[in-house]
Amino acid sequence: MKIEYHDGQVVHLSFNEAIHAYTVGEDPDLKAIPSVTQTMDVISKPALIPWALKEGSEWLAGNLFFDRETKNKHIFHTKGKGIDFLVRGIKGAYRNTSTSAINIGMVTHEWVERAIKWKLGQGEAPTMPVQEQAQTSIEAFRSWVAENDIEWHSAERKVYHREYEYAGTVDAVATINGEYCVVDWKTSKAIYPEYYLQVAAYAKALEDMEGKPIETAYILRCDKNTGKFQFVKSDDLEADFQAFRCAQILRQRLKTVGRKRKKK
Repeated sequence: MKIEYHDGQVVHLSFNEAIHAYTVGEDPDLKAIPSVTQTMDVISKPALIPWALKEGSEWLAGNLFFDRETKNKHIFHTKGKGIDFLVRGIKGAYRNTSTSAINIGMVTHEWVERAIKWKLGQGEAPTMPVQEQAQTSIEAFRSWVAENDIEWHSAERKVYHREYEYAGTVDAVATINGEYCVVDWKTSKAIYPEYYLQVAAYAKALEDMEGKPIETAYILRCDKNTGKFQFVKSDDLEADFQAFRCAQILRQRLKTVGRKRKKK
C-alpha cells in the first residue's frame, strides 16, 4: 500500500499478516520494519508468571482423581495417564487459555472493524459471532458507543513513522467528544501500563503522516465476561511516547549485542 504524507512524500508499506511483519520500499530494496507490538515485547510483563502458575495449578486440580479404592484422601491418580501427562498439562495450560483469549479478541476486533467500516459506507454490517464471550465484548463496545459522541474516520489504519522507523495498525481514528484521537480496543483482563506506550506510538506515527497534532490517545477495554467497558486516555502523550522510544532503543541494542556475541 502507498502512504501519502502531508509533505508530499510517498512511502510503500507492506504487511505480511501470516508472520505479522512490515516492510517499506519496493523490490529489490525492501527493508524490514519493527511493529509497535514487536517493540513492546522488550518490556517485562511480571503479571504473566503468577497467571501462568494459576492456570497450571487449576489444570492440575482438574486432572487428579481421588483414589476411591483405598479411600485415602491423600492419594490421587491420573487414570493411568502417568506423570508425563501431568507435566505436559501443567506446562501447556496457560497456552490453551491464552489461545482462547486471543481468538475471542480477534473475533471482537473483526466485528468492530466491520461495524466501523459499515458506518463509513465500506462493506456490509457485521453479523454477531457465535462465541458467547465475543458477544459480551461487543455488547460492552455498543454500550461505550451509546455513551459517547463519536465521529469515525478510519478503522484498522496502517501507520509508519519515517524518522523512528516503526509501523503498526491503529484500531480506529476518530473524533470522540470533540477530540481528534486514536483508539485501541482490548479484551484483556485489565488495562496494563504498556498499552499507553502503544497508543502513543500510533498517535505519533499518524501525526508524522498527517502533519497535524493528535489530541490524545484512548484505550477501550471491553470485558468479555461482564459486558462492561473501561475507557481511559493517555494523560501525557509525550511522556508515553518517550517511554516507547526507550523501548525501541533497548530492543535495538539487545539485537546489536546479540549479533556481536554470535560472531565471536
